[in-house]
Amino acid sequence: MTKIRLRCYFILLMFLFFSSPTFAAFNDIGIGARPLGLGGAFVALADDSNAANYNAAGLAYIEEIQIGATYAQRFNGRITYNTIGGIVPLGRVGTLGANIGILTEDSDIYQEQTLRFSYGNTIFKQFGVGVNLKLLGINFDAENEFVTENPYFTQTSSSALSFDVGLIAKPFNSLNIGISVENLLPANMSISEANTDSVPQNIRVGIVYRLKSIAAMSAQGAAISNLLKSTLGTVEVLSRSGEIYTRAGVEIWVNKAIAIRGGYGMNSGGNSATIFSLGGSAKIPISSTSLQLDYGFQLLTGDLQDNTTQRFSVNLLF
Repeated sequence: MTKIRLRCYFILLMFLFFSSPTFAAFNDIGIGARPLGLGGAFVALADDSNAANYNAAGLAYIEEIQIGATYAQRFNGRITYNTIGGIVPLGRVGTLGANIGILTEDSDIYQEQTLRFSYGNTIFKQFGVGVNLKLLGINFDAENEFVTENPYFTQTSSSALSFDVGLIAKPFNSLNIGISVENLLPANMSISEANTDSVPQNIRVGIVYRLKSIAAMSAQGAAISNLLKSTLGTVEVLSRSGEIYTRAGVEIWVNKAIAIRGGYGMNSGGNSATIFSLGGSAKIPISSTSLQLDYGFQLLTGDLQDNTTQRFSVNLLF
């Protein structure tokens, strides 16, 4: 790799991860192809192996063991993010979950890791609560000349603990309301003694509405009624570092095996990028288990025009 190319990658890295003069790791990129297909609006749904990343309270309503893994690309493949995790329901005791995610960029200068332990349970049938304990870590290549020669770096790695709390309320059979507050404990990820750079808090609020109640009242044919029964809409508002992100998505299970999704998002802050998302799932029964394959595609516009994100996920349900 030439020095010019390395320099280009490092400039790109600074653009993506630095907000002068401080460091800004752990951007809200989410995990899972299914949430991506919904535009990222997942805080009130949170009903699969991706749940804890958006709202740990979702674990309270998961009744089967799940194992999930995701391969994700951002910025046309310059950034990759891989995750694997599992969820184990324990009856009245509650539900446990664990997940590890590793983000890298293709010049191998930078890497960040998130190790998450999760717990969720119901207070009443209509209220679920959850918490995540997270170990966050970042690493820069200590042998890279642009790291060793940069006076900003007084160390090339950092780690810290933080936690999230979440709530899901189900006042009606067709309606979920979700709230999640992430990074409640300040996590200083600075790699310079001159700065204290904490991971920003995320506050998510959202709703999910399932159209099955409309289907029951519909005078349309059986095909349309069945389609409505398997359709949901979701909306989420995220606050992070003074910026507001609005996301919305629709999921339709065409039959028991095939689902399609679409999503949209916009940002009211300094970054004018909007997002358009598409996705789908195929569910394959295997003996007593079920294998779900998910795909999500996201196109960014505005300041990040022509950048794309792709995610592939596998979810096993036992």
